[in-house]
Amino acid sequence: MSLDKKALCLGELLIDFVSTASGVTLKDAPGFEKAPGGAPANVAVGLARLGIETYFIGKVGKDAFGEFLRETLARNGVNTRFLTMTEKAKTTLAFVSLTKEGERDFVFYRDPGADTLLDQSDVTEECFQGSGVFHFGSITMTHEPACSATLKALGLAEKYGYLISFDPNLRLQLWKDPEEARFRMRQGLEKAHVLKVNEEEARFIAASENLEEALEFLQERYRLALIAVTLGKKGCLVVSGKKRLEVPGFSVATVDTTGAGDGFVAGLLSSLYMFWRDLRDGKNIPEDALYHAARRANAVGALTTTRKGAIPALPTQEEVEIFLEEHSL
Repeated sequence: MSLDKKALCLGELLIDFVSTASGVTLKDAPGFEKAPGGAPANVAVGLARLGIETYFIGKVGKDAFGEFLRETLARNGVNTRFLTMTEKAKTTLAFVSLTKEGERDFVFYRDPGADTLLDQSDVTEECFQGSGVFHFGSITMTHEPACSATLKALGLAEKYGYLISFDPNLRLQLWKDPEEARFRMRQGLEKAHVLKVNEEEARFIAASENLEEALEFLQERYRLALIAVTLGKKGCLVVSGKKRLEVPGFSVATVDTTGAGDGFVAGLLSSLYMFWRDLRDGKNIPEDALYHAARRANAVGALTTTRKGAIPALPTQEEVEIFLEEHSL
């Protein structure tokens, strides 16, 4: 298998125990169903299903759940060569329920969790041989040694000329305090070329109540080639240099929104794959290419909501093409 051109995803890989009943808090959940989770892992599977050779860097426990997660990634086309297992901590667990108000009620069992023990020794030059796209989130930056491992990976991704994609995936419950979260997310942005955020995350990072001010802050302070702001059912806003596109979403029969943002990232990165060198080098890419990439990302995100779970719901390349054909402009 060639290592010349690929996608690398680094981050948390965990078990989501999802309430078997909707519209309830965790306290009132009657039971839970096991599901593979972790935003960067979802993106890895999404990219693999869309035809990109993808590797995952992370750590799970040497236990039944860790083995299940490793097998899940491999079965879904993700190369697990750089996924390590540890006996020092159990695989991280998250219990999740969707309340009547549509808000997620969740609690993490992660003190420590295996994902937080990703070490600098797990992130090697070998991982980054070749080039392509490197995607990461902020959850591995909440604890050491995983934070230092993430920063080392960023340095190597830059050294080897990767297009660096960042999804901060704001989960304040996992951080010591909001200021540390903001500091680490800004640290991650120092080397990123592509940023995917929702409105809340953009405002949080910029410490602003106004989305326009937040976008201005992000563009002025960082070297970002592209900012994609997801807007739920409304679609997304894509900003690249002076280009600004509002791309409408798709109307679908939503079953579960889990993983929709990760599907969006996979769709976006797979669509921009042929332009990764231009984006990395700060060159302009055509507006129609930006529009089609954003539209395809919206399509992948929408399709992901039509089935339960994240990884099981992520669509294949063929499914995306059929969907876009059915919704042709």
